Amino acid sequence: MSDEIGHKNPLPRHERWLQPVLLKVRPAPLASLLKRILGIRRITIESSRGRFWIDPISNLGIALSRFGSYEPGMEATLDKYLPRGGTFVDLGANEGYFTVLAANMVGATGRVLAIEPQLRLIPIIEINLRSNDLSWVTVLNLAATNIPKLVTIYLSADMNTGATGQQNVAKYPLKAQHVTGLPLAEILDQQGILTVDLLKVDIEGGEYDALLGSRKIFQEGRVRAIALELHPSILKLQNRNQDDITDMLIQCGYRKDTSSGNAVWQRPSQLRD
Repeated sequence: MSDEIGHKNPLPRHERWLQPVLLKVRPAPLASLLKRILGIRRITIESSRGRFWIDPISNLGIALSRFGSYEPGMEATLDKYLPRGGTFVDLGANEGYFTVLAANMVGATGRVLAIEPQLRLIPIIEINLRSNDLSWVTVLNLAATNIPKLVTIYLSADMNTGATGQQNVAKYPLKAQHVTGLPLAEILDQQGILTVDLLKVDIEGGEYDALLGSRKIFQEGRVRAIALELHPSILKLQNRNQDDITDMLIQCGYRKDTSSGNAVWQRPSQLRD
């Protein structure tokens, strides 16, 4: 079964058939239970971007197994903004897909920092890094917050671990996990990172505290470009306004660029040829 010209789905036929079926089952924890009953396990697949240990019945697993890529807009953003020897910070690394791509792009002379609050995903990130011989990446099990504190995150079903956040947006209870939260500026200082070529931010509403809580690093231009995913519906539940974030970035001299397919904020003085 080929889902894209030149790409063959590596999964067994029955799992290819189950992919769209189980992904539609609600509530999502029921789909996760069915997946375990059916004996569906993670597998390692090869793509043009590297080797990845995927869950076949998940948003990431379906994209990689069917098309060999995931979120083309973000892939194009990394291609455009990350130089060889550069620095990438993956805030909300999830399973480390973009961490792997970035590490390959910047090479061993660059810096890559993967920040992921979900403890269950840290071993997966580490497996993906080892599978691609990327020993120079630093992985931190932290949340980015406005002040140092312990935060609670609500773990979404494994069909879409990217929906995990500090706000339970599901219509049913979710398992919770506590994780240490630190300001982004403090994390960068602890890691000895003076400047960042590209900061990816996709943290399900946590972007408000993460960015506004470290305003100084943006005022100083320590971050050259920010691939920012805003979550207005979650921010609304928190009685917060996404405009506070974009207004701060504009005040700090950033402008929005969507030419790569994603919203990227960068300072005009730091544009690359």
